[in-house]
Amino acid sequence: MTTKPVDPSEPQHRAVELGTSPFGPTLPGVIAAIGFGIACLVWLAAGDRLPGGRWIVVHIFTLGVMTTLIWTFSQHFAGRFTANPDSATKPTAALGGTLLLVASIVTMLAGRALDAHLPLALGSVGIMLVVGSNLVVLRRQRRHASATRFVWIVRQYEHAHLAFIAAAGLGGALGAGWLPGSMFTAARNAHIHLNVLGWAGLTVLATLVAFGPALLRVRIAPQADVRAATGLQAATLGLWITATGFLVMDLSGDAGPVRLLTVGGLLTYGYGLAVVAWPLLRTIRVTARSPLRWAVAASLVWFAIAVVLDIVIVAFGAPGWSRELTAMLLLGVLTQVVLAVLSYVGPMLRGRNSATRDRLIARVERLALARAAAFNLGIILLVGAQATARFADLATVSVERAGWIIVATAAASQLLPLLWPTGTSDPDRLYSATAARYRTSPRERG
Repeated sequence: MTTKPVDPSEPQHRAVELGTSPFGPTLPGVIAAIGFGIACLVWLAAGDRLPGGRWIVVHIFTLGVMTTLIWTFSQHFAGRFTANPDSATKPTAALGGTLLLVASIVTMLAGRALDAHLPLALGSVGIMLVVGSNLVVLRRQRRHASATRFVWIVRQYEHAHLAFIAAAGLGGALGAGWLPGSMFTAARNAHIHLNVLGWAGLTVLATLVAFGPALLRVRIAPQADVRAATGLQAATLGLWITATGFLVMDLSGDAGPVRLLTVGGLLTYGYGLAVVAWPLLRTIRVTARSPLRWAVAASLVWFAIAVVLDIVIVAFGAPGWSRELTAMLLLGVLTQVVLAVLSYVGPMLRGRNSATRDRLIARVERLALARAAAFNLGIILLVGAQATARFADLATVSVERAGWIIVATAAASQLLPLLWPTGTSDPDRLYSATAARYRTSPRERG
């Protein structure tokens, strides 16, 4: 006796409760990251009225949002890419690890905000232990992989984890005053590059190779993963050359050759970025299957602009890491990627039947272009105000404030539809153009 296949377009099928979401183990990390994201908005709105002031927002974002999500999704995707049944993250382990990581991050942030050295040290050690233990797990998963196509991505995750540990060590040395004052700027630059371009950048680029097409709802371009594997190996090498160049630049009697080497490292990193970004941008230009394409495209463009600006800053010897670069990378690249990923996995985490998922996907689709345009307009205002203030005595504070308001509003408008109660979904209707494609009946597909 054979069972008739279930037609995914039939109402009774769309009302049936679904099984566990494939992204289920990531839920604790996603919830924690959203909580830290809300804290960023609160601190931005409060200004200097809360401990640490607005400068602490950068640490809340890089540690609370990005580190939590990188730790969570590197585990998830490593299990998928290695196809090792023993590597799947158990829900209890995911929850326990997330709680430990969040407690360590909160402790460290409290120490920074209150200028208390003991919680700062304890929190830092806790974060490094969690990240270090995850590095061991990733390496074990890769060595026992049953699938090989995307195993190189897991290796890139390992490089990103090593960059974080090195950055944390430099940050600790800076905070403890172990480095001479003459090395402060160089060590700070190396610390920031290893954190932003290494820990976050390498993880994002490696993940976009395989997961980017899913965000765009297309198949991966032929040979794109093969070229990206070589390109990101070069980017990793370029990152370490850059970090080393910063550290020895001020120690060299003639900084010219070392500066040239550092610029070469950034150019090599940029090559890896181009290899990953180009197939995705080309797909976005010819395909309109996903409402998230605008955010993905904008994040890649901002990434390219930021790397070019970074090269110019280093080549011409400008001191330190500019505020414009910070806005481009943290907001234009990382925040947009985070919002796109959450918009993709949110319906699968919250929708317990197909009809509810359709409704959530429809919310993501609604005004997607307007939200992306507003978010990037806010970044342009921020960057423009910060750049103008360097060269002219103009009142740019109001423009910068307007940029922050637009960015925060656009980000909140993208998260709120995913967090809002789903209500009662009508199983007799399709609520989204995306769902209409994959829930079309076989008869309609002809």
